[in-house]
Amino acid sequence: MSKSPDGPSPTSIIQTEDWAGPLLDLSVHHSGKRRIEYWREIILRLFADVQISAIPQSDFFGKVLSQRFSDLRLSVISASEQSVDRRFREARSEYEDRYFAVLMLQGKQIIEQNGSHAILEAGDMAIYDATRPHSLRFEGQWQEVVFSIARPTLNNLLVNAEDRVATSLAVSSGVGNVLSSYLSALSRQIGQLSTDEMTRLADPAISMLAMTLGGINGSISDSPHLRSGTLLRVKRYVNAHLHDPDLDATMIASASGLSVRYINKLFAAEGTSLIRYVLLKRLDRCAHSLSVTGGARTVDSIADVDLRWGFNDMSHFSRAFKKRFGMTPREWRKDGIPKSR
Repeated sequence: MSKSPDGPSPTSIIQTEDWAGPLLDLSVHHSGKRRIEYWREIILRLFADVQISAIPQSDFFGKVLSQRFSDLRLSVISASEQSVDRRFREARSEYEDRYFAVLMLQGKQIIEQNGSHAILEAGDMAIYDATRPHSLRFEGQWQEVVFSIARPTLNNLLVNAEDRVATSLAVSSGVGNVLSSYLSALSRQIGQLSTDEMTRLADPAISMLAMTLGGINGSISDSPHLRSGTLLRVKRYVNAHLHDPDLDATMIASASGLSVRYINKLFAAEGTSLIRYVLLKRLDRCAHSLSVTGGARTVDSIADVDLRWGFNDMSHFSRAFKKRFGMTPREWRKDGIPKSR
């Protein structure tokens, strides 16, 4: 069997095609001791190399519904009573270099790591370091949500994140309460949303997790991972409202829940500003509307086109258009150049 993209490839009892793609829906289906052997391989491939102890009963079961997106993974795991132990002290590969944020949905779990322990029941949350030795004890049938985050991502947001492992998070109120509800809702969308959608929705979860854990290392928004997601969110709003003549920095900032200064800081990393981005996108839309499409010229007047895309000053529009494309709107339409930028 070829090496799985998510981890090492032991002598396998799972078919290669079971691991194709970002979405996995796996459950044990072998009898006797084979059930536990099969279950351990699922856990090894998706999470970490651990030892699993369980009574090999005929009714032992385990199920994982999991979606990988970007460098993250969100999973819903349910199984019978068992113990899980990791003995390695270092990540053997990148896929093990993770923190796991755990939200219990059903049953009881005891997490032990670094001399600390957390007892989790339905609704409780904690994190642990998948890289370092740890012990998990599950009582009875259980179900949990596991949010897998690359250790560098969380370490960039938190001071001494490793000191917060195996400690119950405050989720009865405040940001923690929002986080637990958010992760629970997001887990119900596994397989329903695209990889891109899940990646964007995961950004707020990482922010809330860092805030709940406390000890924020500087500004959360200064994380490159989250900064990129925030900029994409702002751009999506801008592109959806280019037709609105009232679209300005204040309106965008209010809709995004950010300051104008911070948004401009995000765009500065791309060598531009918010207002310039809006201007160029509007000009691009106008150019497209003025171009020949399907062999026939558009019937709207130039004035109609610039008004449609938020311009209310014909002279300003014409000057900006010529500066952008090297010709006037009339020349562009006459030449029928279907450009896109």
